[in-house]
Amino acid sequence: MTVVFLQFAYLAAIGFCGCASGWLILRADQNRVTRALILCQALIIIWCAPQLFLVFPMSREIKYLLYGISYIGISLIGPSWLTFSLLYCGRKIGRGSCFGLYGIAAFDYVMFLTNELHHLFYRRFELAEVIYGPVFYFHMTYTYICVLGGMAAVLSGFRKKQVPPVHVAVILLAAAVPLGFNMLYLSGAVNAGFDLTPPVFALSSFLMLMAVFRYDFLDVDVAASRQIFASIAEGIVICNKRGRITYCNEVASRWMQVRRGDESGIVMERFRAEDPEKNETVFQISDGKTLRLRRHDLWGRPGARILVATDISEYYERLRQSRELAVSQRRLAMERERNRIAQEVHDTTGHTLTMLNSLLKLIHISYMEETKQKGLDPQVEEYLGQARELVSGGIRELRWSINHLRQGTEWELVTQGVFQLASSVREMEVEVEIQGEDGPKYSCLSATVYQCLREAITNSLKYAGASHMDVIVKFEEEDVSLYIFDNGRGCSSIKESHGLQGIRERVSKAGGEARFLSSEGEGFQTFIRLPVRQKEEQL
Repeated sequence: MTVVFLQFAYLAAIGFCGCASGWLILRADQNRVTRALILCQALIIIWCAPQLFLVFPMSREIKYLLYGISYIGISLIGPSWLTFSLLYCGRKIGRGSCFGLYGIAAFDYVMFLTNELHHLFYRRFELAEVIYGPVFYFHMTYTYICVLGGMAAVLSGFRKKQVPPVHVAVILLAAAVPLGFNMLYLSGAVNAGFDLTPPVFALSSFLMLMAVFRYDFLDVDVAASRQIFASIAEGIVICNKRGRITYCNEVASRWMQVRRGDESGIVMERFRAEDPEKNETVFQISDGKTLRLRRHDLWGRPGARILVATDISEYYERLRQSRELAVSQRRLAMERERNRIAQEVHDTTGHTLTMLNSLLKLIHISYMEETKQKGLDPQVEEYLGQARELVSGGIRELRWSINHLRQGTEWELVTQGVFQLASSVREMEVEVEIQGEDGPKYSCLSATVYQCLREAITNSLKYAGASHMDVIVKFEEEDVSLYIFDNGRGCSSIKESHGLQGIRERVSKAGGEARFLSSEGEGFQTFIRLPVRQKEEQL
């Protein structure tokens, strides 16, 4: 019965240590602390594995060979445990210290191998009896000192709040239980007939396994949390206090191009680019998604944090649509207001000027009849003609202004304003030719083209006496060109009055250039080039 119990205990110890080591290799952050603990678990396996065969019949040489394999784990377990404890508490171990720790263990093992020469490790080694020598007790004392030193380091780290309480309890129990039973066995206080230490390792290995699986030991997150993180739509990144990513779900890996084991600075750089103190930032990724990244620092673990990335593209799309709707509503309101003003101007000022023009016509007719009868001063006829011309010009200017109001602003098509303006001229023929294709990309130039063409028509009617005008609008990829030719009297030298200066100023403001050419009897030519600019609508 005892043999069965021992075999079961050895198998349990090996199984628990193997599971804990495998889980640490696959899931934990790979660093010196993790590797030190994996080494401790492997040494326990090496210690316990040969014990499974000691119950079978064998020769003295086979037994010595099994002891030799087992003592690889026994010799190194003390310094390995001390190394792990010191590293876990954040203490540095120099090369000299490592050489000293493992040098003593190596010396003990060499003394075991050469025992047949000096009999200092075992005074007597037979199949039925083993009597220990002074080197063996020196080795066990050294092992106890290493284990106790590791426990003291963990307690010291706990007082400095570097080690969580649950982890302290697990580490201390995992070390104290085998140590206590080994001391009872060697002292003879418990006469069990077999070494109690290897079976007790089953208990300590179980405790370590629980710590790894359940209590996030060495930054290994709980298995259940992985399943939860993997199933949610947000990107989850877990970073440890050493600046490495210990976990990221598939969503985070796809969005932020990171994976487990990468430096966390790859993600944290997005915070530093704005404000290091901020716990939230917004950025776009290559596929056009807009992400909000939030940072949650873990209490009690400086530098450790959880990063949560959320796709807020839909929110930004709705925000863009609401802005576009607001702009459209503003355009509609402005359009309604322009139409209202245009209608009021047409109903008041337009009606007044039309009536005044009619009265001037009647006065001119009456004056002509009286001139024939009474011989009045013919100079009055000249004044009446000038008055009629001013009123007609005012009506024409008013018509153009009303058309300009109704045309809208620069988001209308360029050709729409040009054709409206050309059709409103009654005093001369205006022929329009369009080269290329008009479109929304040119809408930012519609107001400038309309105002320049209106000024050119006014100048032709007022100064050139033109009866025909050709207007060419040429749409190109990066600019719009406007060519205006009339058949007026022309001039030998051009003096830029307010009208021409107004054209040049408008064109210059739009980033373009304007040229004016004329010669006596050859009419007047205007050349305008306007670059296309994408203007953003702002609320």
